[in-house]
Amino acid sequence: MPGYRMQFRDQMLWMVAIDLMCMLLGSAIGVFSRFQEHEEIVRDVFMHLDGWFLLFSCVVVANYVAGNYRLQYTYSRFNLVVSWLFSMTLAVLMLSLTSYAWMRTLLGRGVLLLSLGIYGVISLSLKMLIYRRLFGGSVFLTRAVILGSGARAEQSKKLLESSFAIPAHKVVAFVEIDPDSGAQGGRVQTLKDGVALIRTAESDFEPLVRSLDASLIAIGLCDPKEAARIYPKLRRLRFEGIEVLTPLGMHELFTGRTPLDLIDEDFIMRMSMESEFPVVRRLKRMIDICVALAGGVALSPLILLTAIVVKISAPRSPVFYFQDRVGQFGRIFRIYKFRTMAADAEKESGPVWAGENDARITGVGRFLRKFRIDEIPQIFNVLKGDMSIVGPRPERPEIVRELDQKIPFYTERENLVPGLTGWAQVRYPYGGTVEDAARKLEYDLYYMKYLSLNLDLQIILSTLRIVIFGKERSS
Repeated sequence: MPGYRMQFRDQMLWMVAIDLMCMLLGSAIGVFSRFQEHEEIVRDVFMHLDGWFLLFSCVVVANYVAGNYRLQYTYSRFNLVVSWLFSMTLAVLMLSLTSYAWMRTLLGRGVLLLSLGIYGVISLSLKMLIYRRLFGGSVFLTRAVILGSGARAEQSKKLLESSFAIPAHKVVAFVEIDPDSGAQGGRVQTLKDGVALIRTAESDFEPLVRSLDASLIAIGLCDPKEAARIYPKLRRLRFEGIEVLTPLGMHELFTGRTPLDLIDEDFIMRMSMESEFPVVRRLKRMIDICVALAGGVALSPLILLTAIVVKISAPRSPVFYFQDRVGQFGRIFRIYKFRTMAADAEKESGPVWAGENDARITGVGRFLRKFRIDEIPQIFNVLKGDMSIVGPRPERPEIVRELDQKIPFYTERENLVPGLTGWAQVRYPYGGTVEDAARKLEYDLYYMKYLSLNLDLQIILSTLRIVIFGKERSS
């Protein structure tokens, strides 16, 4: 029986092979276009087989680290570009760190970047136009079994079948552990949503999964105690190469959030203990300072122009808006923004959530918010250390007190430095309800758990897309 990982391995090997051909083609075009009038240089360049091996190895390793060889988990073309940019940056860093002097005898920086650029165009074009058909067939479909048949099992089926850029899974059966099934264990009892519903004795569960040629088991049981009884058999199957996904793991993998109804205090504690946050925090702070300084200089004309426009639109109102927000560890700090609402907008209502179509927002303010221009002054909050480039968005103290009473684990987000943008901001639309705040917290918890520079890069590029095109966030 081919295991789940073996199926992904076969797909990955095909993708690596195709990628190597793309790299070879891109490098050949780059070298010939640069040295087309110098045949002896072209011949000499291609004779450095050890150098080419180093180059190709670094690119393959970088693509693997970026997840570019797992096409099922790519949700959009934009994410393909983000992953490729990250992998190429990593590849160049690896080449620089391992053997810059060696590579200098092989390719100049201009030719290297040209070759990588041509390779990228070819590779991305293949992934966007061809891979869906090539890897969407039955050969690469993962046969999945769902343990359970209730509401959570149905939700698991929906996630498995609809969360990917290309078809990735085929649910072959719902399986119920029935202690009274006796000799009839393993017999198909009925159909559920066009899929076999099989009841089996606990002792027959492992042979049944093997007979179904399943490579993935999704736990769809609502009762944790019922699931715990079958854990030993699931671990056995896991060591045989069959992937096992818990409800929490499935939601995190497929939706990019950590559902509140699937976690408890033990999860929060384990997450904080296993996090590599201290290491990433130091790197993030250095990056924050560099980006804020560069951004402040580059955006200074836009800052000046925006200040003039805001002042002209409301001569009697201040250009900048200062507001208390809750920062890391619950500390209160003052946030800087361009004014987008009328003066004294909350004089009668008091502190309330800002909605997407909030009547208090001015015409100019609506434009500034659409393109996130009103957030630019927060660069100074980043330089002061109150905020980071990426992190959970800071809320007002009055709103935090309200949400802390209604949403479990809400103040956990305060363990991170708040950011100009965040995972929740690029994944979830504007919302002004407790339910919206709870959903955003699920994205913030996911960000806390999987905090990394790669994820930060994805968030930054997603934010830039919104800023440049004024597009809505993806839900």
